[in-house]
Amino acid sequence: MYEGNFSQLDCNVESQKKQSILKYLLQDYDKSSTPSNNSNQKVMVQSEVTIQDIGSISEITSSFIVDLWFSQIWEDPRLRYSHLSCKSNFSLDESVANKLWSPNICFVNSKDTYIHSSPESNILLIIYPNGTVWLNHRMRVHGRCNMRLENFPLDTQQCKLVMESCCYSISDVRLTWQSWSPVTIANSRFQLPDFRFLYLNHTSSIHDTATGSWDQLELTFTFKRLYGYYILQAYLPSYLSVFISWIAFWIDSKALPARIILGVNSLMALTFQMGNVVKNLPRVSYVKAIDLWFFVCVIFIFCSLCELAIVGVIDNIHDKKLKKKLKLERKLRALVVGHSSDGVMVGLKEGFSQKRPSTTRTIYTHKLIENTDPWHLCDQYNDGYIGHKIDFYCARAFPTIFGVFNIFYWTYYLTRSQQSIDETMAK
Repeated sequence: MYEGNFSQLDCNVESQKKQSILKYLLQDYDKSSTPSNNSNQKVMVQSEVTIQDIGSISEITSSFIVDLWFSQIWEDPRLRYSHLSCKSNFSLDESVANKLWSPNICFVNSKDTYIHSSPESNILLIIYPNGTVWLNHRMRVHGRCNMRLENFPLDTQQCKLVMESCCYSISDVRLTWQSWSPVTIANSRFQLPDFRFLYLNHTSSIHDTATGSWDQLELTFTFKRLYGYYILQAYLPSYLSVFISWIAFWIDSKALPARIILGVNSLMALTFQMGNVVKNLPRVSYVKAIDLWFFVCVIFIFCSLCELAIVGVIDNIHDKKLKKKLKLERKLRALVVGHSSDGVMVGLKEGFSQKRPSTTRTIYTHKLIENTDPWHLCDQYNDGYIGHKIDFYCARAFPTIFGVFNIFYWTYYLTRSQQSIDETMAK
C-alpha cells in the first residue's frame, strides 16, 4: 500500500503513482456491495449504445447479429480521488474492471453474446476524479427478431435487443438511457444482402415479475426486405412457367403429346422454383404472400391441363362419331348401289311394261344418301369445332384473368408493405 501524502501527489506521466492511487482506492473496496452507502438511495446507471455493424438476418432462426459498443455509466463515491492533486482520468482494462462493482447489465433476449477479443478482451474502464465509472464493452450480440412473414417477400421486420440488470431490481439500481446521444450508429450504410436498414428506436420500461420490478432498456431495429432477388429467382420464372403453359392453347388439338409435355413441364418447373424458396423459410402455419402467388400459378397451370384433357376428350368423341357415321355411310351406299343394280336387271327382264318403283322406297333411299353425306355429317356432329372454340376462348380468358389477379396482388401487398412501415414509424 502506498504510504505517501496523497493530498500532495502529482500525476504527470508516472504510472507508478497511478498504480499507487488505485491500490489506495481499492484497499477496502467491496465489489459485492452497491456504491450507495444509504440503503434508501438507488444507484443511477446510464447506458449508451453505439452500433458498429449489423450482420446477417435469418428467417429460419428468427435472429440477427449486431456488433456494438455498450457503455454503462454510474457514480461510485468509494472511487473518488478529486481531493488529490491528481486530476486526470484513469483508463484501465479488464483486470481492474473485474475488481469493481458493476450493475451487471445483460441482453435478456439474446441467444448468444460474447465480448470481442482482438487480440485481448475489448473492455475499457474509465474512472473519473469525481468517482464516475464508465465501463465500455465491444461485443457481438446474437439477438432475436419477431418475424412475421405474411407479406413475404414484401415485408418489413423488427428485431429487438432488451437490456436488463441480472442482479439488481429497481429497489437497488435504476437503468436509464444517457441523456445526450443514447444511441448512435457508427456507419448507417449497412450492406445487408436481403434487407435495407430503415431506422433504430430506443425505449425504456419496467418489467414486473414474481421477484420484483426490473428496468428494461429496449432497442428496436427496423428493416425493409429487398425483394429484387425474389423477383429474379421466383416471380419471373413462375411468370414464364405460366406463359409457357398457355402456348398449348395455340397448338393443334391433334398434337396431344406436345401439349401434354408443355403443361407437365411447366408444372414441374414451378414446383421446383417453389421448393427453392420454401426451403429457406421457417415452417409457419399462415399463408405468406409468395405462397399465394405460387398457389395461384399452380391453379392456372392445372386448369390449362384440365382444358387440355377436356379438348382431348371432345376430339376423341368426335373422331369416334365420325368413324361410325362414315362406316354407316359406306354400308348404306353399298346397299343403295346394290338396289339400283337389281332394279336395272329387273327392268331389262320385264321391260318397261311393269309399274314404276314405289315412290316411298325411292324417297327413303334418297333420305339415306342425304343423311350420310360427309358434309352433312360434319355439320351435324361438330364436336371438333367445339374443341377449337374452347382453345380459342381459353387463349384469351387465361391471360386476362391472370392479369387481373396481378393487379390485385401487387396493389394489395405493396400497399400493406407501406402501411407496415408507416405503423412502425408512428410507434
